[in-house]
Amino acid sequence: MVILSSSHVRRTPAIRLLRAVIGAVAVALIIWGLSMAPYDIMRAERFRIYGETRTFGIVTAVRTEAGTRDGARFFIDYKYVDSDGLARHHTARLPHDLWLRYRPGSRVEVLFTRQRPELARVPHEIEPPFQLWLRRMLD
Repeated sequence: MVILSSSHVRRTPAIRLLRAVIGAVAVALIIWGLSMAPYDIMRAERFRIYGETRTFGIVTAVRTEAGTRDGARFFIDYKYVDSDGLARHHTARLPHDLWLRYRPGSRVEVLFTRQRPELARVPHEIEPPFQLWLRRMLD
């Protein structure tokens, strides 16, 4: 609607109230969306952009845990030495067929970030879908 006169459109109180409610809902949705963002995953992937270092670690334990709806979960505990010479311990959740390959004392490939060596992962580790999507987007 084009208004050519110098007078402005007068809004009724109902229209003003509707605009205020829509604005409040929009602000609430934006705040809710930002609070749901997995910042720890985004931070980890931000560090992985600068590169990962490949090394080998030692499996220290192989274990399972009862899952809620998707059956058992399969984990390996492993340790590796980063580029600073510090030994680090981590746990990785793996698919069953890959988990069967590991026993305590066996070697495991480890990828850790150059910027923060405490951020490590095992190739083919089960990770959240958002993290896999974000990694594909950033590559």
